[in-house]
Amino acid sequence: MAKQPDRDWRRHVVEQMLPRLDANTGPAATSFEPAPLATTVAPTPLAGDFHVQPAFDPVELLPPAAADKLRALRQRSADLHAVIPEGETVRQASAAKIEAANTLKRLTDHPQNGGFNLPETDRRVIVAQQALTKATDDLRRLKELQEVRTAAWREASQAKTACEDWLKTGRPANTTLEAVEIEPPRLLKNESFIDAVERLRRRARELRADLHRIESAPFPSSYGKAQMRAQIEALAMQGAPSVSALIELDGKIEFQTQRVQSEVHAERRSLAFTETADAVALVAWLHKDALIAALDREIASESDDKSALSHEARQKAEAEVMGDLLAVEFQESFFVWQAQSEGLPCEHRADCSPCSILGLKLITTARATELPATSPGFSWPWRR
Repeated sequence: MAKQPDRDWRRHVVEQMLPRLDANTGPAATSFEPAPLATTVAPTPLAGDFHVQPAFDPVELLPPAAADKLRALRQRSADLHAVIPEGETVRQASAAKIEAANTLKRLTDHPQNGGFNLPETDRRVIVAQQALTKATDDLRRLKELQEVRTAAWREASQAKTACEDWLKTGRPANTTLEAVEIEPPRLLKNESFIDAVERLRRRARELRADLHRIESAPFPSSYGKAQMRAQIEALAMQGAPSVSALIELDGKIEFQTQRVQSEVHAERRSLAFTETADAVALVAWLHKDALIAALDREIASESDDKSALSHEARQKAEAEVMGDLLAVEFQESFFVWQAQSEGLPCEHRADCSPCSILGLKLITTARATELPATSPGFSWPWRR
């Protein structure tokens, strides 16, 4: 086939395509019916059946007066946080101090260090020194203000957080909250609200020390001796050897054993188990009276019956001290609210009772005899 010129080749291609174009634009091309239009619905984000747990606000659990106090705690915390100098402000003050120090250094440095070697009496050096002193004082005051206001905000927010956490997870089960009003305590002679708060906090520390003393009090020697005798009797019964196999089967005497667990320290730590004769139980069976007498002497030498408290006396003393402590904390919270209403810098303690801060009392309710069925129609209610 002879090679056609470039122009003839283009014409040949166009002529070959023209019939096909005519076929696509002829009457047959219009005989097709247009396809129906389909409406596509855009998918809705998160259209699935998702269960979103609504946010829980402890204010919903409180009576109106206590709810207002919790809102006041939140607002006070937010207000104290709002007046804290921002970190960017402190950073700018620090940068200004560094710039002033660099300017003074450049004015007084030797020319070989890129300075102008100006004397201290030069007016430009004096102005630069004054600018550095001012920038240093500004940064110091700003940092002190930030520390003081941050400490005040933390103290206020800790009390707020403690109350909210107690309402969410710390409140005893089967209890309801009711508002309580106490008789307004009186100030002492020439005593301010701040002085009254400090006086009551000292009293609260004394009561907490009493609680610690009660919890640390030893038990009476008589109680210890009774517990010791019960333990030795149990060991003696446990350590009694068995001669049944010797009498009935001509076997050996069976001594009581105990299982011992130990940790093996090697390249790979592991546990080892073995059974060995229970020597302590055997001694208790063999010399029970002598062992009891010796332990009686030890208990007598270690006991302190003058400061000892039994379980009943311990519970009674703790209940009395806890009642006094709660009454003191109610009075303290009353004076703290009064001080805050007058704009005084006084905050609630984080370890103060939330009931005293919010003005609440716990009411114990009867437990339901039946719990709701987990699958109605397929299960039975639990009874307690």
